Amino acid sequence: MAKLHASGWVHSDLQPSHGIHTDHGVRLIDCSWSWRHGLEPTSDFRGGITHLVAPELAASINVGIQPVTPSAPADVYALAGSLWTCSTGRWPLDYAAAGINPAQLTAAEIRAHIASRRISLDTAALWPAFQDILRPVLLGRASDRPTAAELAETLATVAT
Repeated sequence: MAKLHASGWVHSDLQPSHGIHTDHGVRLIDCSWSWRHGLEPTSDFRGGITHLVAPELAASINVGIQPVTPSAPADVYALAGSLWTCSTGRWPLDYAAAGINPAQLTAAEIRAHIASRRISLDTAALWPAFQDILRPVLLGRASDRPTAAELAETLATVAT
C-alpha cells in the first residue's frame, strides 16, 4: 500500500481478500477502483466494502457527493480495518454492541452508522499489541491517520 501511495495512486477498495501472500511478499489485487491524483474519479465509486469504508467517505457517499474522491487516508483506514479483521476474524466495528444487525440494513444505512462514528470498536482482544496500533487509525480523523508506510513501520514493532 505504501508503494502504491508513493506512486500517486490509491487502491480505493482495500479489503482482507485483496492481499495475496506470495513467495515475494504480499501483493495487492483487485485494483479495479484504483485512482490517481489528476484523474477524474468515477461516479460509480461507492467507497469499497461497506464495513471498511472510512467515515469521511461514508458521509460523502450518503449525502450524494459525486464523484466521491478516494484518498490515501481512506485507504489507510481500510488497511487498518482489513488487518483488524484478519487478526480477529471479525469486522472492526462492534455492530452488536450498538444494537445494529448489518444483515438487516442497506449499505446506505450501514454507511450512515459508520459516518456517525457512534459504533465502538469490537472488543475482541486477540492480539492486543497489534490492535492497539490499529485502534487510533480506526477511531481518529482522516487528518490524524498515519501514512501506510508509517503504519507498516509501527506494526513491524509488534510482528517481530
